[in-house]
Amino acid sequence: MSVRILFIILFLSLKIAAQKIAIIGAMPEEIELLKENMQKMKVKTHYDLTFYEGKIEGQRVVVMKGGIGKVNAAYSTALLLEKYPIEKIIFTGVAGGLHPDARPGDIVIADSVFHHDYVRYLPDNKVVSWSTRNISEGKPNPFAFACDTILTKKAISEASFVKFQSIEGHLPQIFKGKIATGDAFVSSHEKATELYQKHHALATEMEGTAVAQIAYQRGVKFLIIRSCSDNANNNASVDFRTFVKPAAENAIRLVLRILGE
Repeated sequence: MSVRILFIILFLSLKIAAQKIAIIGAMPEEIELLKENMQKMKVKTHYDLTFYEGKIEGQRVVVMKGGIGKVNAAYSTALLLEKYPIEKIIFTGVAGGLHPDARPGDIVIADSVFHHDYVRYLPDNKVVSWSTRNISEGKPNPFAFACDTILTKKAISEASFVKFQSIEGHLPQIFKGKIATGDAFVSSHEKATELYQKHHALATEMEGTAVAQIAYQRGVKFLIIRSCSDNANNNASVDFRTFVKPAAENAIRLVLRILGE
């Protein structure tokens, strides 16, 4: 075997070994349990972001608090992919449940995500949703960004083995479907009903699709997992403050199970 072939094999081996799984949460509560379960953690900074490198369940990971809202999420994801050779992104956190049967603590595993506030306002108060466009060619992106099929199936299959914590006596149930993203904290029964009926969205949050769009445009696999902290209704602000911590931990428990398998 020639020296050149050996060098190529070594190079490819190092490249594969260097690939990492990125786990992103918007708020401290959404990544704290991940940091507690990380071995050999190293803390690094890049501009104004902090990255936690190490191993969780034997997997090489980098954990990041990406910030609240779509701009922060897109900014932090772009810098993450600039700094690290990321193969997969898992976004974990809380959301407002939109399904009529959803309750705090329930898990929504996204099969796709979309921007519910990327719209055109037309005469007669008509509002029409449309697709974002990529930067280089200006071609439309998909209206809804599909999560990686293998990661989604893995999340669904492993969810049944996770010991979730119950919230007010309710043992979390698992939903799979579409998640809506927008730069608005939805605390309106009317708006929640609209998102569910018009778009068939099962949850609403403020970062997932921004992360998904960057990942899609960069060819990186992604998965969005959300746990309901509220029902995006008129009581959402109160429920969010009450249930954000246990709901966030339920989502992380599923992430830990996925990493372990």
